Amino acid sequence: MSPGIVETFNGMPVHYIDAQDALEAAAAGWLRREVVALDTEFMRVRTFHAQAALFQVCDGEACYLVDPLAIADLAPLARLLDARDVLKVMHSCSEDLEVCERHLGALPEPLVDTQIVAAFCGYPLSVGYQKMLATEFDVHLGKSETRTDWLQRPLSPAQIHYAAEDVAFLPGLWRVLAGRLAGKPAGDWAREECAATVARFRARTGADWRALGGAWRLDRRGLAVLCALHAWREETVRTRDLPRSWLVPDAALLRLAELRPQREEQLGAVEDLPEGVRRRYGRAILEQVATALALDAAELPPAVPPPLDTAQGRQLKALRALAITCGEALGVAPEMLARRRDFEELLRWCDAGEGVQPPAVLGGWRREVIGEELLALARKGAA
Repeated sequence: MSPGIVETFNGMPVHYIDAQDALEAAAAGWLRREVVALDTEFMRVRTFHAQAALFQVCDGEACYLVDPLAIADLAPLARLLDARDVLKVMHSCSEDLEVCERHLGALPEPLVDTQIVAAFCGYPLSVGYQKMLATEFDVHLGKSETRTDWLQRPLSPAQIHYAAEDVAFLPGLWRVLAGRLAGKPAGDWAREECAATVARFRARTGADWRALGGAWRLDRRGLAVLCALHAWREETVRTRDLPRSWLVPDAALLRLAELRPQREEQLGAVEDLPEGVRRRYGRAILEQVATALALDAAELPPAVPPPLDTAQGRQLKALRALAITCGEALGVAPEMLARRRDFEELLRWCDAGEGVQPPAVLGGWRREVIGEELLALARKGAA
């Protein structure tokens, strides 16, 4: 497909960019804008890492579809992401951040995620882009290309149309939401939350082995085995670019931590461990188990807390009710104020006492808005 205008959508030309000079020229224009919308199309079916297939940009006057399969140097896009005087608008961008980091080496800052901002305007926490456009603009987008192969070339007219849709309305959507929050405290909360989204992504440390269902049933020695195997799996799937479940499913990790096999024939007792994995990685798995079993008691990880008991469950319901009431009064999605994991962390923190890192709901804008009330209720229930 040749560079140039391939469609007109929402009154704007759609440019397909598959040449270096065209990208350089377009990016120079983007850097002069105050606001640009961004999106990505990617594939992740047989790989661990997302494969970038398309970067979409809308500057309010035109849409641009940048083909990363045709352009070797995507530095102009990275400069756009790094430009602090250009606001980047995205919608539900958690996976897009991963694509940007891996393929551009940059993250969009400053960032507005319209899904997050919408939650401060009364929308449900995970409201979809299509739902918002239907509500705000009476625009109804199709979903026919959601599962399409974005790595195929040339892209079909339907794919091009779909890709343009994903960014064409974002600048206008952001203007509507910003107008609703202008002069309100929720506007500051929304900006803080969007900035925190990028900060949390940058500070992430990978999947948490403690979050595996059933980990709390293991003793500390079993947890050491689970931790070692989980770390080995993370390194292996990243290196070989494989989905985690294709190597060792979570259920197999937990079973290995329970059995703590020390000989290859014992691996056969782990039903969820594929035969091919046993043959190829059996020795590596046994080495991880042996290393964990050799740890001194002082080196073992702390126990994983069990699920909340009945009394704590009642407290959690009371905390959730408070969040719902507060959210309704503020016109904010209750889950944006606090979610189930926040309630659980707060209850466990109250039980643990001093010296433990306070939960997130007791920091930032949430502390004053709802954190102190939740803390008082949690302490009252524990008394």
